[in-house]
Amino acid sequence: MKVSNILATRLARRTNNKGLTLIELLVVLVILIALAGILIPQLPNMLVRTHAAAGSTNITEVNKRIQEFEQVYFKQPANLDNLAAAGAKHTYVAGGAELATVILDADTAGALTAVGITTVAPLEVAPNHATFDNYATPLVPTNVANALRVASVTPAAVRRLLRPTAVDTDVFVAFGVGQASELIGRTANEAGYHFGEGPGENPEAVYARFAAVYKVADAGTALERAEFVGVVSIHDTSLANGSDHVGEFFESNEL
Repeated sequence: MKVSNILATRLARRTNNKGLTLIELLVVLVILIALAGILIPQLPNMLVRTHAAAGSTNITEVNKRIQEFEQVYFKQPANLDNLAAAGAKHTYVAGGAELATVILDADTAGALTAVGITTVAPLEVAPNHATFDNYATPLVPTNVANALRVASVTPAAVRRLLRPTAVDTDVFVAFGVGQASELIGRTANEAGYHFGEGPGENPEAVYARFAAVYKVADAGTALERAEFVGVVSIHDTSLANGSDHVGEFFESNEL
């Protein structure tokens, strides 16, 4: 009976003891350290892969939404984001030398208004958030007219990304596809965005919407109607298309 009582007491103590022993804690810590050693080196590649996959998918989706809008409304969406201010490109809009600015003349402005881009949405010089809170309240769209400064894409960049036949005397302009665009509520529920690969490319610090590219002059001669060329993403020092993102994804996976 005494032996039974002793065993029962020990069993009860073990049952009531819900904590971990020192050895068990050490084992858990060793496992966590081992997992961290495996996972932490993979974090940069995981971020690159996520960035690449999301960028490729969203470029395709924004392109589709613009084409659907044109098919339904027989025009291009107005109130796209103007990535330039009076003097130059906004400081928080990246793209390097591939995204510059140009001042519209009466003919190139007319090419845009002829396809429905009659107004653009001005961005604040120093917004609360470069991507999600960058309009003045209330937002007053700017008329597309002679002497308006807008963002431009170099012909070399267009050749690389969208249209291999572009020549150096062609003129291409770019507008951000933001929340003020006429796409929203019609062919899209919300303006898409993409995120960079590092803290310096956080959407709070840099403009992370996609840009729609239009051709307004062919070999130096203004078009009667602007042509929608395609959609690009804005990176730190350059622009990118969907293929760039796909290539980046495969490179990060070493396939």
